[in-house]
Amino acid sequence: MSAVAVSARSGLAELPVSHVMDQLLERVVEDLPYDDVTGRLQRRHYIIDRLKLEFSKDAARLAAEFATDDAAERLDSPTAGEWIRHNCKVSRSTAYDCINVGEQLHRLPKSADAVTTGAIGFAHLSVIARTSSSLAESTTESAFVEDDLVERARVCSAGRLWHYCMRLRHALDPEGVASEQRIAVEERRLQFTVWDDGSLLISGQLDPIGGAAVRTALEPLAQPMGQGDDRCLEHRQADAFVELATHALDAGLLPQHASQRTHLQVTTSLETLQGLPGSPAADMEFSTPISTVTVQRLACDASIARVVFGPDSVVVDVGRAARVVSGATRRALNARDQHCQWPGCERPASWSAAHHLVHWVQGGATDLSNLVLLCHRHHWMVHEGGWKLARSNDGRLLAIPPVYDYYRVRAPDTIPAA
Repeated sequence: MSAVAVSARSGLAELPVSHVMDQLLERVVEDLPYDDVTGRLQRRHYIIDRLKLEFSKDAARLAAEFATDDAAERLDSPTAGEWIRHNCKVSRSTAYDCINVGEQLHRLPKSADAVTTGAIGFAHLSVIARTSSSLAESTTESAFVEDDLVERARVCSAGRLWHYCMRLRHALDPEGVASEQRIAVEERRLQFTVWDDGSLLISGQLDPIGGAAVRTALEPLAQPMGQGDDRCLEHRQADAFVELATHALDAGLLPQHASQRTHLQVTTSLETLQGLPGSPAADMEFSTPISTVTVQRLACDASIARVVFGPDSVVVDVGRAARVVSGATRRALNARDQHCQWPGCERPASWSAAHHLVHWVQGGATDLSNLVLLCHRHHWMVHEGGWKLARSNDGRLLAIPPVYDYYRVRAPDTIPAA
């Protein structure tokens, strides 16, 4: 089977596919323009939808073979969907979606005709087929009104049609919709994988309600912040995720662990904190060793405790933890600044850290004249990102970008760290 399939694909690859398609399109889509790229896109996607429709018919036939004979053993695959996924190089959802469309076509003659004439797309047909399949299992045949769905599909996107179909399904079969949502909750998962460099890879799946809660919490935090914010959406969402976790830790919103407030704990030598040459990296739970600049950022607005080690790294003494910025000073700072002081940023004080313009480990005072509020992202930009903050003559806070040596030899694809 495999050798035959490969041979067939190789033969097809030698055909002038684009030319054949263009000739076919000239015959079947006469009312669409062809003298610009938009017309060609419409024409070619039309034929793709037609081919998907025929593909779905064959996919349903294959599924029927798996249900009635020894196709699973003969084709060495557990299901028709898995065979299509593997041999047709498509995703699992695409494979099973095509099977479902093919199986529902006998109930959807008007929908299929609409795809054939180009009135709706295959994506619309897929939504209608899923709705048909779901209602067929729990309602009477008369409850499904194809005409209404086809008319709506003509004037709206597949996404909007899906929302309408969900409302329709709930009106006709509320228990079925509730059952699907329960199944979605049971399929939830979240997995953390640590790469060799300590980076955290996050993968998972949330049910629609849980996903909506996460997106609602992250959306306001993922908006562009301040002047010159050129982060892409993915970067802003990643920063928002970290900021949400950081705020929960800083505000004491999480349950206590071992009779202590949940917090990040960093163990560092004084030499590392001071940035002296030859000092070791600091240690932090759930992280690889961290650099001096990160330690200094975390120490800007933290509780500091002295730990004395004796021979063989035995703890000899542990001092009482004390806030670098006292409660009274922080309240005064919040009242004065009210929000992150980075030019153009308005992240509120409760979501910001007290930053020392001259770090306290370098002799800077912990008083209002040497403190400003910075949100998580802009605090990182000042410490790890190399930006500088300075007061102008009229008292405004200026953000000065790092200076790069553009004459330094770099690999062609290397982007200077910021």
